[in-house]
Amino acid sequence: MIDKLILSAVLGTVGFNGFFPDPPQHTPLTLKQKAKAKSISEMCDRKPKSKAAKDLCRRWRKQNA
Repeated sequence: MIDKLILSAVLGTVGFNGFFPDPPQHTPLTLKQKAKAKSISEMCDRKPKSKAAKDLCRRWRKQNA
């Protein structure tokens, strides 16, 4: 009887971990996120004129470095 209890606990734990696997480390970008990234990238390729644009490009380069 104890063998069955131990076996069911082990199989239950293994089954529970199979139902809830670890989330993927890198999620693919959505179409909206890709378009935003492309827009910021194109803006930063040109010489930014405003202070806000310079700050945005600085953060963009730091994030994508």
